[in-house]
Amino acid sequence: MTNKQRIETLRELTEADAAGDGSAHHALLREIRSLQHTVETPIETTSRLNFQIVQNICLRIAIEKGLLQTIVCRDGEAITAGELEAATETDRLLITRVMPVLSALRLVFEEGEESYTANIVTRQAVTPGAIGALKHHFDLDMSMGGQLVDYMRRTPDNTIHQFAGEPEGNQTLLNFAHGHPTIFGLLSSDTDKGREQKVSFDDYMAGKRMTGSMQQWFDIYPASARLADARGGPGQEIVRLKERHPELPGRYVLQDLPITLDRVDSVPEGVEKMPYDFFTPQPVVGARAYFLRDIMHNWSDAISTSMLRNVAAAMDKDYSTLLIDQYVLPPTGADLRAAEMDILMLLHTSGLQRTLPMWKTLFSSAGLELVKNWCSDSSGESVLEVKKL
Repeated sequence: MTNKQRIETLRELTEADAAGDGSAHHALLREIRSLQHTVETPIETTSRLNFQIVQNICLRIAIEKGLLQTIVCRDGEAITAGELEAATETDRLLITRVMPVLSALRLVFEEGEESYTANIVTRQAVTPGAIGALKHHFDLDMSMGGQLVDYMRRTPDNTIHQFAGEPEGNQTLLNFAHGHPTIFGLLSSDTDKGREQKVSFDDYMAGKRMTGSMQQWFDIYPASARLADARGGPGQEIVRLKERHPELPGRYVLQDLPITLDRVDSVPEGVEKMPYDFFTPQPVVGARAYFLRDIMHNWSDAISTSMLRNVAAAMDKDYSTLLIDQYVLPPTGADLRAAEMDILMLLHTSGLQRTLPMWKTLFSSAGLELVKNWCSDSSGESVLEVKKL
Protein backbone atom coordinates (compact mmCIF):
# COMPACT_ATOMS: atom_id res chain seq x y z
CA MET A 1 0.00 0.00 0.00
CA THR A 2 1.35 3.43 -0.95
CA ASN A 3 1.37 6.38 1.44
CA LYS A 4 -1.30 8.03 -0.70
CA GLN A 5 -3.52 4.96 -0.30
CA ARG A 6 -2.86 4.93 3.43
CA ILE A 7 -3.94 8.55 3.69
CA GLU A 8 -7.18 7.71 1.88
CA THR A 9 -7.72 4.83 4.30
CA LEU A 10 -7.13 7.24 7.19
CA ARG A 11 -9.79 9.57 5.78
CA GLU A 12 -12.32 6.74 5.55
CA LEU A 13 -11.55 5.48 9.05
CA THR A 14 -11.76 9.01 10.47
CA GLU A 15 -15.26 9.37 9.06
CA ALA A 16 -16.28 5.95 10.38
CA ASP A 17 -14.86 6.74 13.82
CA ALA A 18 -16.76 10.04 13.93
CA ALA A 19 -19.93 8.17 12.96
CA GLY A 20 -19.55 5.85 15.96
CA ASP A 21 -18.22 2.70 14.29
CA GLY A 22 -17.03 0.61 17.23
CA SER A 23 -14.07 -0.93 15.42
CA ALA A 24 -12.95 2.14 13.44
CA HIS A 25 -11.20 3.96 16.28
CA HIS A 26 -8.73 1.16 16.96
CA ALA A 27 -8.19 0.55 13.24
CA LEU A 28 -7.55 4.29 12.77
CA LEU A 29 -4.84 4.32 15.42
CA ARG A 30 -3.24 1.25 13.95
CA GLU A 31 -3.22 2.80 10.47
CA ILE A 32 -1.71 6.03 11.83
CA ARG A 33 1.14 4.02 13.37
CA SER A 34 1.58 2.13 10.13
CA LEU A 35 1.83 5.39 8.17
CA GLN A 36 4.39 6.74 10.62
CA HIS A 37 6.49 3.58 10.25
CA THR A 38 6.46 3.90 6.46
CA VAL A 39 7.32 7.60 6.48
CA GLU A 40 10.11 7.34 9.05
CA THR A 41 13.63 6.52 8.01
CA PRO A 42 15.19 3.56 9.86
CA ILE A 43 17.32 5.87 12.00
CA GLU A 44 14.25 7.95 12.90
CA THR A 45 12.46 4.81 14.06
CA THR A 46 15.31 3.55 16.23
CA SER A 47 15.95 7.05 17.63
CA ARG A 48 12.28 7.43 18.54
CA LEU A 49 12.37 4.15 20.44
CA ASN A 50 15.59 5.08 22.23
CA PHE A 51 14.18 8.41 23.40
CA GLN A 52 10.89 7.03 24.76
CA ILE A 53 12.54 6.64 28.16
CA VAL A 54 13.08 10.43 28.29
CA GLN A 55 9.37 11.00 27.75
CA ASN A 56 8.46 8.69 30.63
CA ILE A 57 10.98 10.36 32.92
CA CYS A 58 9.56 13.82 32.20
CA LEU A 59 6.00 12.64 32.89
CA ARG A 60 7.05 10.96 36.14
CA ILE A 61 8.78 14.18 37.28
CA ALA A 62 5.69 16.24 36.43
CA ILE A 63 3.37 13.97 38.41
CA GLU A 64 5.69 13.56 41.40
CA LYS A 65 6.21 17.35 41.65
CA GLY A 66 2.52 18.06 41.08
CA LEU A 67 3.07 20.12 37.94
CA LEU A 68 0.23 18.64 35.89
CA GLN A 69 -2.12 18.56 38.88
CA THR A 70 -1.48 22.28 39.45
CA ILE A 71 -2.06 23.11 35.78
CA VAL A 72 -5.39 21.23 35.80
CA CYS A 73 -6.48 23.08 38.95
CA ARG A 74 -6.33 26.35 36.99
CA ASP A 75 -9.49 25.19 35.21
CA GLY A 76 -8.44 26.22 31.72
CA GLU A 77 -6.50 29.36 32.63
CA ALA A 78 -2.84 29.59 31.68
CA ILE A 79 -0.19 29.26 34.37
CA THR A 80 3.40 30.44 34.05
CA ALA A 81 6.56 28.58 34.99
CA GLY A 82 7.07 31.11 37.78
CA GLU A 83 3.63 30.39 39.19
CA LEU A 84 4.26 26.66 38.95
CA GLU A 85 7.53 27.15 40.81
CA ALA A 86 5.76 28.96 43.64
CA ALA A 87 2.85 26.50 43.82
CA THR A 88 4.91 23.28 43.71
CA GLU A 89 8.30 24.37 45.10
CA THR A 90 9.92 23.03 41.93
CA ASP A 91 12.96 24.74 40.43
CA ARG A 92 11.86 27.00 37.57
CA LEU A 93 14.68 25.88 35.29
CA LEU A 94 13.63 22.25 35.73
CA ILE A 95 10.04 23.18 34.91
CA THR A 96 11.07 24.93 31.71
CA ARG A 97 13.10 21.89 30.66
CA VAL A 98 10.46 19.26 31.40
CA MET A 99 7.41 21.09 30.03
CA PRO A 100 8.57 21.36 26.37
CA VAL A 101 8.80 17.56 26.23
CA LEU A 102 5.29 17.18 27.63
CA SER A 103 3.99 19.88 25.28
CA ALA A 104 5.52 18.10 22.27
CA LEU A 105 3.69 14.96 23.42
CA ARG A 106 0.44 17.00 23.66
CA LEU A 107 0.20 16.26 27.37
CA VAL A 108 -0.19 20.02 27.90
CA PHE A 109 -0.62 23.07 25.69
CA GLU A 110 1.95 25.87 25.51
CA GLU A 111 0.15 29.22 25.44
CA GLY A 112 3.31 31.24 25.05
CA GLU A 113 6.80 31.37 26.45
CA GLU A 114 6.82 29.54 29.81
CA SER A 115 3.00 29.51 29.88
CA TYR A 116 0.87 26.35 29.95
CA THR A 117 -2.77 25.18 29.98
CA ALA A 118 -4.40 21.82 30.51
CA ASN A 119 -6.04 19.82 27.75
CA ILE A 120 -8.13 16.65 27.83
CA VAL A 121 -4.99 14.49 28.08
CA THR A 122 -3.67 16.51 31.02
CA ARG A 123 -6.95 15.96 32.85
CA GLN A 124 -6.79 12.22 32.19
CA ALA A 125 -3.15 12.07 33.32
CA VAL A 126 -4.00 13.38 36.81
CA THR A 127 -6.88 10.96 37.52
CA PRO A 128 -6.18 8.42 40.28
CA GLY A 129 -6.22 5.57 37.74
CA ALA A 130 -3.70 7.23 35.44
CA ILE A 131 -1.38 8.24 38.29
CA GLY A 132 -1.63 4.72 39.70
CA ALA A 133 -0.73 3.25 36.30
CA LEU A 134 2.26 5.58 35.90
CA LYS A 135 3.65 4.79 39.35
CA HIS A 136 3.00 1.08 38.91
CA HIS A 137 4.81 0.83 35.59
CA PHE A 138 7.52 3.44 35.96
CA ASP A 139 8.60 2.69 39.51
CA LEU A 140 8.76 -1.06 38.90
CA ASP A 141 9.69 -1.37 35.26
CA MET A 142 12.39 1.29 35.00
CA SER A 143 14.26 -0.38 37.84
CA MET A 144 13.98 -3.77 36.16
CA GLY A 145 15.13 -2.33 32.85
CA GLY A 146 18.16 -0.80 34.50
CA GLN A 147 19.17 -4.16 35.96
CA LEU A 148 18.19 -6.36 33.01
CA VAL A 149 21.63 -6.82 31.48
CA ASP A 150 23.31 -7.49 34.84
CA TYR A 151 20.57 -10.06 35.59
CA MET A 152 21.01 -11.83 32.25
CA ARG A 153 24.80 -11.94 32.58
CA ARG A 154 24.47 -13.68 35.94
CA THR A 155 22.31 -16.49 34.58
CA PRO A 156 23.50 -19.40 32.43
CA ASP A 157 23.39 -18.57 28.70
CA ASN A 158 21.92 -15.11 29.44
CA THR A 159 18.62 -16.77 30.34
CA ILE A 160 15.54 -14.79 31.35
CA HIS A 161 13.53 -17.09 33.63
CA GLN A 162 9.91 -16.79 32.55
CA PHE A 163 8.12 -18.68 35.34
CA ALA A 164 8.87 -18.30 39.05
CA GLY A 165 10.06 -21.57 40.54
CA GLU A 166 9.69 -23.47 37.25
CA PRO A 167 12.19 -25.14 37.39
CA GLU A 168 12.72 -24.85 41.11
CA GLY A 169 15.42 -22.44 42.18
CA ASN A 170 15.35 -20.04 39.24
CA GLN A 171 15.20 -16.30 39.82
CA THR A 172 12.92 -13.94 37.93
CA LEU A 173 14.00 -10.46 36.88
CA LEU A 174 11.50 -8.93 39.31
CA ASN A 175 13.03 -10.99 42.12
CA PHE A 176 16.49 -9.80 41.12
CA ALA A 177 15.40 -6.13 41.04
CA HIS A 178 12.79 -5.95 43.81
CA GLY A 179 13.29 -9.00 46.03
CA HIS A 180 10.05 -10.86 45.21
CA PRO A 181 9.51 -13.67 42.64
CA THR A 182 6.29 -12.01 41.41
CA ILE A 183 4.53 -8.71 41.95
CA PHE A 184 2.00 -10.26 44.34
CA GLY A 185 4.63 -10.76 47.01
CA LEU A 186 5.65 -7.13 46.67
CA LEU A 187 2.05 -5.85 46.80
CA SER A 188 1.35 -7.77 50.00
CA SER A 189 4.64 -6.90 51.70
CA ASP A 190 4.55 -4.77 54.84
CA THR A 191 7.00 -2.20 53.47
CA ASP A 192 6.70 1.39 52.30
CA LYS A 193 7.31 0.29 48.71
CA GLY A 194 4.80 -2.54 48.99
CA ARG A 195 2.07 -0.36 50.50
CA GLU A 196 2.60 2.42 47.95
CA GLN A 197 2.58 -0.03 45.06
CA LYS A 198 -0.58 -1.70 46.39
CA VAL A 199 -2.44 1.62 46.42
CA SER A 200 -1.14 2.49 42.95
CA PHE A 201 -2.05 -0.93 41.56
CA ASP A 202 -5.59 -0.86 42.96
CA ASP A 203 -6.16 2.67 41.64
CA TYR A 204 -4.82 1.55 38.27
CA MET A 205 -7.11 -1.47 38.09
CA ALA A 206 -10.15 0.53 39.23
CA GLY A 207 -9.49 3.14 36.54
CA LYS A 208 -9.26 0.72 33.62
CA ARG A 209 -12.07 0.95 31.04
CA MET A 210 -13.34 4.18 32.58
CA THR A 211 -13.09 5.96 29.22
CA GLY A 212 -15.77 5.60 26.60
CA SER A 213 -13.40 4.19 23.98
CA MET A 214 -12.81 0.95 25.91
CA GLN A 215 -15.40 -1.81 25.78
CA GLN A 216 -16.73 -3.33 28.98
CA TRP A 217 -16.77 -7.11 29.14
CA PHE A 218 -20.59 -7.12 29.12
CA ASP A 219 -20.50 -5.10 25.89
CA ILE A 220 -18.62 -8.02 24.34
CA TYR A 221 -20.56 -10.84 26.01
CA PRO A 222 -24.39 -10.59 26.04
CA ALA A 223 -24.71 -10.77 29.81
CA SER A 224 -28.31 -9.55 30.01
CA ALA A 225 -29.49 -12.37 27.75
CA ARG A 226 -27.38 -15.20 29.13
CA LEU A 227 -26.91 -14.68 32.89
CA ALA A 228 -29.34 -15.23 35.73
CA ASP A 229 -26.87 -14.45 38.52
CA ALA A 230 -23.15 -13.76 38.71
CA ARG A 231 -20.78 -14.74 41.49
CA GLY A 232 -17.16 -13.75 41.77
CA GLY A 233 -15.05 -11.22 39.98
CA PRO A 234 -13.17 -8.00 40.72
CA GLY A 235 -15.08 -5.22 42.45
CA GLN A 236 -15.27 -2.64 39.69
CA GLU A 237 -16.55 -5.23 37.21
CA ILE A 238 -19.38 -6.56 39.32
CA VAL A 239 -20.41 -2.99 40.22
CA ARG A 240 -20.48 -1.94 36.57
CA LEU A 241 -22.47 -5.04 35.63
CA LYS A 242 -25.15 -4.16 38.19
CA GLU A 243 -25.21 -0.55 37.01
CA ARG A 244 -25.58 -1.59 33.36
CA HIS A 245 -28.03 -4.45 33.95
CA PRO A 246 -29.97 -3.82 37.19
CA GLU A 247 -32.64 -6.21 35.92
CA LEU A 248 -30.40 -9.27 36.36
CA PRO A 249 -31.66 -11.34 39.33
CA GLY A 250 -29.74 -13.49 41.78
CA ARG A 251 -26.80 -13.08 44.15
CA TYR A 252 -23.68 -11.11 43.31
CA VAL A 253 -20.64 -12.27 45.28
CA LEU A 254 -17.45 -10.20 45.13
CA GLN A 255 -14.46 -12.43 45.91
CA ASP A 256 -10.91 -11.28 46.48
CA LEU A 257 -8.10 -11.43 49.01
CA PRO A 258 -8.81 -9.62 52.31
CA ILE A 259 -6.07 -7.05 51.58
CA THR A 260 -8.01 -6.00 48.46
CA LEU A 261 -11.52 -6.23 49.92
CA ASP A 262 -10.41 -3.99 52.79
CA ARG A 263 -9.91 -1.17 50.27
CA VAL A 264 -13.45 -1.56 48.88
CA ASP A 265 -15.29 1.02 50.97
CA SER A 266 -18.80 0.18 49.79
CA VAL A 267 -20.60 -2.03 47.32
CA PRO A 268 -24.06 -1.61 45.77
CA GLU A 269 -27.07 -3.16 47.41
CA GLY A 270 -27.23 -6.85 46.57
CA VAL A 271 -23.46 -7.36 46.29
CA GLU A 272 -21.80 -9.54 48.95
CA LYS A 273 -18.10 -9.33 49.80
CA MET A 274 -16.40 -12.68 50.41
CA PRO A 275 -12.69 -13.16 51.22
CA TYR A 276 -11.32 -15.85 48.94
CA ASP A 277 -7.99 -17.22 47.74
CA PHE A 278 -8.40 -18.90 44.34
CA PHE A 279 -5.74 -21.47 45.23
CA THR A 280 -8.30 -22.98 47.60
CA PRO A 281 -11.62 -24.75 46.81
CA GLN A 282 -14.30 -22.38 45.51
CA PRO A 283 -16.88 -21.98 48.33
CA VAL A 284 -19.72 -20.78 46.07
CA VAL A 285 -21.07 -23.94 44.47
CA GLY A 286 -23.38 -24.12 41.47
CA ALA A 287 -23.40 -20.45 40.50
CA ARG A 288 -24.88 -19.42 37.16
CA ALA A 289 -21.67 -17.60 36.28
CA TYR A 290 -18.13 -17.32 37.59
CA PHE A 291 -16.19 -14.34 36.26
CA LEU A 292 -12.40 -13.90 36.11
CA ARG A 293 -10.79 -10.83 34.61
CA ASP A 294 -7.05 -10.23 34.21
CA ILE A 295 -6.23 -13.19 36.44
CA MET A 296 -5.18 -16.12 34.26
CA HIS A 297 -2.48 -14.12 32.48
CA ASN A 298 -0.70 -13.77 35.83
CA TRP A 299 0.18 -17.43 36.08
CA SER A 300 1.94 -20.27 34.30
CA ASP A 301 -0.06 -23.13 32.80
CA ALA A 302 0.73 -25.40 35.75
CA ILE A 303 -0.62 -22.93 38.31
CA SER A 304 -3.53 -21.82 36.11
CA THR A 305 -4.66 -25.42 35.74
CA SER A 306 -4.82 -25.77 39.53
CA MET A 307 -6.88 -22.57 39.84
CA LEU A 308 -9.29 -23.59 37.09
CA ARG A 309 -9.81 -27.01 38.66
CA ASN A 310 -11.03 -25.27 41.82
CA VAL A 311 -13.61 -23.40 39.75
CA ALA A 312 -14.58 -26.49 37.76
CA ALA A 313 -15.18 -28.47 40.95
CA ALA A 314 -17.75 -25.88 42.06
CA MET A 315 -19.51 -25.60 38.70
CA ASP A 316 -22.76 -27.35 37.80
CA LYS A 317 -22.15 -29.11 34.48
CA ASP A 318 -25.55 -28.22 33.05
CA TYR A 319 -26.05 -24.79 34.60
CA SER A 320 -22.80 -22.97 35.39
CA THR A 321 -20.68 -20.89 33.03
CA LEU A 322 -17.15 -19.61 33.55
CA LEU A 323 -16.42 -16.25 31.88
CA ILE A 324 -12.80 -15.17 31.45
CA ASP A 325 -12.12 -11.59 30.32
CA GLN A 326 -8.63 -11.68 28.83
CA TYR A 327 -6.53 -11.09 25.74
CA VAL A 328 -6.45 -13.79 23.09
CA LEU A 329 -3.33 -13.39 20.96
CA PRO A 330 -3.66 -14.10 17.24
CA PRO A 331 -1.07 -16.34 15.55
CA THR A 332 0.24 -13.32 13.57
CA GLY A 333 -0.31 -9.57 13.47
CA ALA A 334 -0.93 -9.11 17.19
CA ASP A 335 -2.04 -5.69 18.38
CA LEU A 336 0.89 -3.81 19.93
CA ARG A 337 -0.84 -3.42 23.29
CA ALA A 338 -1.68 -7.12 23.46
CA ALA A 339 1.90 -8.10 22.62
CA GLU A 340 3.23 -5.60 25.17
CA MET A 341 0.90 -7.04 27.80
CA ASP A 342 2.43 -10.45 27.24
CA ILE A 343 5.89 -9.06 28.04
CA LEU A 344 4.48 -7.16 31.02
CA MET A 345 3.16 -10.44 32.42
CA LEU A 346 6.62 -11.95 31.93
CA LEU A 347 8.14 -9.10 33.94
CA HIS A 348 5.56 -8.69 36.71
CA THR A 349 3.87 -12.01 37.35
CA SER A 350 5.78 -14.81 35.59
CA GLY A 351 2.63 -15.30 33.54
CA LEU A 352 1.71 -14.93 29.88
CA GLN A 353 -0.97 -13.95 27.40
CA ARG A 354 -2.26 -16.92 25.39
CA THR A 355 -3.34 -17.80 21.87
CA LEU A 356 -6.64 -19.59 21.34
CA PRO A 357 -5.00 -23.04 21.00
CA MET A 358 -3.12 -22.38 24.26
CA TRP A 359 -6.40 -21.49 25.99
CA LYS A 360 -8.10 -24.65 24.72
CA THR A 361 -5.24 -26.81 25.97
CA LEU A 362 -5.37 -25.09 29.36
CA PHE A 363 -9.13 -25.59 29.69
CA SER A 364 -8.88 -29.26 28.73
CA SER A 365 -6.26 -29.85 31.44
CA ALA A 366 -8.75 -28.56 34.03
CA GLY A 367 -11.79 -30.52 32.83
CA LEU A 368 -13.30 -27.57 30.97
CA GLU A 369 -14.06 -26.73 27.35
CA LEU A 370 -14.37 -23.51 25.39
CA VAL A 371 -17.91 -22.78 24.17
CA LYS A 372 -17.19 -19.50 22.38
CA ASN A 373 -14.58 -16.78 22.12
CA TRP A 374 -16.49 -13.47 22.25
CA CYS A 375 -14.12 -10.98 20.61
CA SER A 376 -14.01 -7.23 21.17
CA ASP A 377 -14.33 -4.85 18.25
CA SER A 378 -10.69 -3.94 18.33
CA SER A 379 -7.90 -4.64 20.75
CA GLY A 380 -7.71 -8.43 20.98
CA GLU A 381 -9.43 -8.61 24.36
CA SER A 382 -12.08 -11.30 24.53
CA VAL A 383 -14.59 -12.90 26.84
CA LEU A 384 -14.07 -16.65 26.82
CA GLU A 385 -17.25 -18.60 27.57
CA VAL A 386 -16.34 -21.91 29.20
CA LYS A 387 -18.34 -24.93 30.36
CA LYS A 388 -17.52 -27.97 32.49
CA LEU A 389 -16.85 -31.22 30.62
